Amino acid sequence: MIEKLRTLESALSTLRQQYALHLKELKELKSKPTTDASDYNELKAQLNHSHKKNEQLLQEKDALQQKLIELDERYQSLAEAHHMIGEEQDKLQLQVDELTQLNEVLQQKNRQAAEHTKYALQQLTKIDQTEL
Repeated sequence: MIEKLRTLESALSTLRQQYALHLKELKELKSKPTTDASDYNELKAQLNHSHKKNEQLLQEKDALQQKLIELDERYQSLAEAHHMIGEEQDKLQLQVDELTQLNEVLQQKNRQAAEHTKYALQQLTKIDQTEL
């Protein structure tokens, strides 16, 4: 996109130089009346064509600059969204880490409870066997 703008600016610069040259030639021709009106008309047509081409290039340049601005705004928006997603991902990762730790603690407590239950059942079994 930037390369196209540079190309357009280069073409625009060339056209401006040509325009200045044609304008100079036209002024010289106006100051020296000629008997051949066809040369004057041809130069005038070339000048008009240069004006139109110049205007067209300026419009293209403006359109490309507008696209560049829109793309930059979109990039900024996406960069901000990416940053926000990254922050949210960090928060979620912290929650996952906390839940993993809590799960490990609960599993450990479940193992202890199972061991206590097993021990209590063994003791109750012994009591029941001694009573018989």
